[in-house]
Amino acid sequence: MDPTGGQCLEPKWYLVKTKSLNENRVFTRLTGAGYEVLFPKISRKSKRSRGVFELRPLFPTYLFVRFVGDELKTIKYTHGVARVICFGPEPQEVGEEIIAAVRARMDEEGVVKLEPKKLSLAAGQRVKIHEGPFAGLDAIFLEEMPDRERVVLLLDAVSSYRLTIEKQALES
Repeated sequence: MDPTGGQCLEPKWYLVKTKSLNENRVFTRLTGAGYEVLFPKISRKSKRSRGVFELRPLFPTYLFVRFVGDELKTIKYTHGVARVICFGPEPQEVGEEIIAAVRARMDEEGVVKLEPKKLSLAAGQRVKIHEGPFAGLDAIFLEEMPDRERVVLLLDAVSSYRLTIEKQALES
């Protein structure tokens, strides 16, 4: 039976929210129980260890799980699951096209290759920070760091404050 009360033998994709830092545990439990689970990850430079890359969830605390509607309780009560995403009382199905789009960007280990942001910035150019603790502030671009992922900015609000942030956090 599907969540709406009708017979549904075709498994569908749903979005499952895990408890904080439980994605790996839930992934292991559900795949071990025979469910198809999509757990895309990204490789990011560690903020603690210089030059070390670590795998992190692309969507922290979320997994895509394929199951038949009458298995909802089994999924909901899996250790580490916070809830299944619903609109109203029914779980919200995730379209195959979304799953296909995520899979198309994943390699064989489940790692999504994100293209670095390509911004052509010139010294003195005005930019806006759109993510992180300085989101919404205007700044002046000074230079790009050698790793080409971070930039040095001069905050407009405090003209003598130099700031180094990830390039991804900018819009020109």
